[in-house]
Amino acid sequence: MKLSSLLLGAAMLSLQANAADPLAFLDVMNSPVILGDSIVFRVAAPNASSVSLTGQFMQGSVAMSRNDKGVWSVTVPTPTPDIYPYNFIIDGISVADPGNINIFPNESFKASVLEIPDDNVLYTVRDVPHGKIHYNTYKSDVLGQHRNLIVYTPAEYEANPDKSYPVFYLVSGTTDTEEVWFKVGRANTLLDNLIASGEAEPMIVVMPYGYMNNGTPRPSSPEAAKMYQVFVKELTQSIMPYVESNYRTINNRDSRAIAGFSRGGGQSMFTAFSCPDKFGWLESYSAYLTPEVIDAYFPNIVNDANSLNSLWMCVGTSDFLYNDVVRNKRYFDDKAIKYQAEERSGSHTWMHARYCLANSLRRLFRK
Repeated sequence: MKLSSLLLGAAMLSLQANAADPLAFLDVMNSPVILGDSIVFRVAAPNASSVSLTGQFMQGSVAMSRNDKGVWSVTVPTPTPDIYPYNFIIDGISVADPGNINIFPNESFKASVLEIPDDNVLYTVRDVPHGKIHYNTYKSDVLGQHRNLIVYTPAEYEANPDKSYPVFYLVSGTTDTEEVWFKVGRANTLLDNLIASGEAEPMIVVMPYGYMNNGTPRPSSPEAAKMYQVFVKELTQSIMPYVESNYRTINNRDSRAIAGFSRGGGQSMFTAFSCPDKFGWLESYSAYLTPEVIDAYFPNIVNDANSLNSLWMCVGTSDFLYNDVVRNKRYFDDKAIKYQAEERSGSHTWMHARYCLANSLRRLFRK
């Protein structure tokens, strides 16, 4: 209630103050503004006592200054080109930037997305053929509800009605929605550019809503493993039949891949180990399964994991799950399970996840 009053009051004050010049209101609410080597953030909150800016392009938070119209602002250095989540803290409440239409699709924290453009980075939209993003609603008999998923088809898809494509199932992290992999991860733009340059195979990408329950158990907890089992059932009995009935997919294990970030990476590992007959490629970003879970659920793990065309893991050295991923790798080493892994500078962020995804796209479905 307090937050609603703050934002409504801010909007009314700005409108009244600029009644003679309606465009002035747009100037006040224009945020963020990139000015070469600096960026200006603004938010109207005339009834607030404190406002600060926080984002994944900076350490901690920075206090904002209020003008006589109740508009708070701050100027910060422009970070390295990338796509960053950020938000305002208004009297202790996390708020997305009302001046920015690009919202981070997450069900827990409220944040906006800052894109620092650069023609040389892979996530930038280029003058190449573009694939399509399809919003789908399907009926889940497993969960007894209608659910959403997003499908990417490559640019050539509609012009080749007799051609079928390999499928990449790409799962989001905890509390992220099905939109996050293309709105923040930019899976569609990455693939458009990589396919155009010949660095990736044309493929269909399926981005499901990965949340199966209320609550957020850590990947090592028994409850997480139970929810992973539900996800496997949902994917194989609801999502895959829907996708294979509505899109031209190649339906064999060598033409199916699965990957995910954070919780989605744990779900992907659990799924690939549960269904060695269905998935030939497994990619895990900032995620792991404990040795205890693997031993309890996968008695044939050595043969099943070694039958994969690829088992690839990627984690940042500053990630809070880094030690868990290292423990996972040691388990694989002890079991003589073949895998590849990359450790790089970075933490548990979508900047890191996007890097991992681009790496995967270059390798998938290429033996």
